[in-house]
Amino acid sequence: MWKQFLELIPHLTRLLPHIDRIIQQRTSGEDTQKKNLEQFQQMTEGLRADLAQATASHASLYRQINEQGEKMSALAADLHDSRAALQSAEARIAKLESLLVTSRILVIATLVFAVLTFAGVVFFHFHR
Repeated sequence: MWKQFLELIPHLTRLLPHIDRIIQQRTSGEDTQKKNLEQFQQMTEGLRADLAQATASHASLYRQINEQGEKMSALAADLHDSRAALQSAEARIAKLESLLVTSRILVIATLVFAVLTFAGVVFFHFHR
């Protein structure tokens, strides 16, 4: 067994530089991975800060939109009330116009009756 081991020593000595290089690559790879992870963490922290800022900005916009919605609702209610008042006023105006027409007819009829009465009185007064 020792004999076999001694035969393998020259081969092992040739493999040592390769093994050393592999170990160095792995450790340098780990260092690179650590650096990459640190950079990734920095990027994610920056993204989180940007997202927080965007969220705050959106919250402000949502608040403003809600305020505008409330104002629009109030304006719609006022417009509805104004339309109702206008329709009521139009109905009263139409009723007053019909009363005016009726009043004109009555005044004209009264004037005609008064003229006819006056003419009748004058006619009977002079023809007696």
